[in-house]
Amino acid sequence: MNQQHDNSPIVIVGAGLTGISAAEALRAEGWKGEIVLLSQEKAMPYDRPPLSKEALREAVPPEKLLLRDRDFYDEQRIDLRLGVAADAIDVARKQVALSDGSSLAYQKLLLATGSRVRQVERFPHGAARVHYLRELDDSSRLRQEMAHVAGHVLVVGAGIIGLEVAAVAVQRGLKVTVIELGARPLARAASPALADFLSDAHARHGVDIRCGVRIIEANPAADGYEVRLSDETCLHADLVVVGAGVVPNSELARSAGIDTAPEGVRVDGRGRTNIADVYAAGEVAFHYNELHGAYRREETWQHAISHGGHVARCMLGADDAYAEPMSYWTDQYDYSVLVFGSPMGVRDVVRGDARSGSFIVFHVDEDGICGLTAVNAARELRKYKPLVSAHASVPDEVIRNVEEDLSHHYAARA
Repeated sequence: MNQQHDNSPIVIVGAGLTGISAAEALRAEGWKGEIVLLSQEKAMPYDRPPLSKEALREAVPPEKLLLRDRDFYDEQRIDLRLGVAADAIDVARKQVALSDGSSLAYQKLLLATGSRVRQVERFPHGAARVHYLRELDDSSRLRQEMAHVAGHVLVVGAGIIGLEVAAVAVQRGLKVTVIELGARPLARAASPALADFLSDAHARHGVDIRCGVRIIEANPAADGYEVRLSDETCLHADLVVVGAGVVPNSELARSAGIDTAPEGVRVDGRGRTNIADVYAAGEVAFHYNELHGAYRREETWQHAISHGGHVARCMLGADDAYAEPMSYWTDQYDYSVLVFGSPMGVRDVVRGDARSGSFIVFHVDEDGICGLTAVNAARELRKYKPLVSAHASVPDEVIRNVEEDLSHHYAARA
């Protein structure tokens, strides 16, 4: 360790869920030194999943969205600096240049800078009637406009965010069209079985989902946009919501000579970059996951917690490689969807009747069960998570038989 900075703090760049989980883990593991947590936003750190769900349906007091209250930072002796960004990293001197003009020496540095929305050129960020959903103010502005505009909402992108927004908008009485360049909704995040189920649910509520469709022309009008699509239709959009994915905030790392890829900051299974004492975690990290034997980038709430905590422990000397399965949830209409493990396999085996609105999909690969998707079936998902962890081999006919207790009918992979 560089003796010059023995008394310097551990600096965490980014005060989202990953950064806070890391800071909390450092204290839990016995770190007594200083922790500085930098937040580019001026608001107290808040939870993001509600922004496209309950906070979009109704005004939610900001304090109810906080990840931790002010007392937490005081009690844990975490120096939370709001509205202060990291502008540059000097890895040779182990210093971070800050947006307030000061500099900060670090003993170890964690990059938890997360992601930003991917912008669509035809719909500029900040343009009238155009919305991107990433921050609390974004959700508030969209909610207010949906309350005062009676008309047509165009959602660009049929991913999780796009479909959640569509569900809220149509339930507010707005006409909703969702366009997706890909062949189906949720191509990256969900199995065909779940995509089909949710597509049917949206259709029943009046949402028009069009896949394999791109924007040919989009012209701003006084009250929205006139849009021409590749399916040879034209529509007027009173509001446009863009949900075209996110881009990792890896520029800070790249400019400091830290190894990056298009997927983010490249780190090993312990969160280490190619620069000594510099780590990365969460959405910005293109991390090695030993469970999958591959580098991955994940954008889920659970990964933010798990990876932030794991990398923090490794910063203090832990030597176990990251090996966590993916998991996420989404709420649309009356359906609560939970996913654990791989969201798709070689084939999907459905347990229960999808028409009932409560069922579970087993994702199966060549070796066994690699993931689960539960729709209004949280209890069953919790029960059968061990099958995913064991990569258990269960005959398809046994999975389908709802009278069978699957925990008694599998052979764990040796």
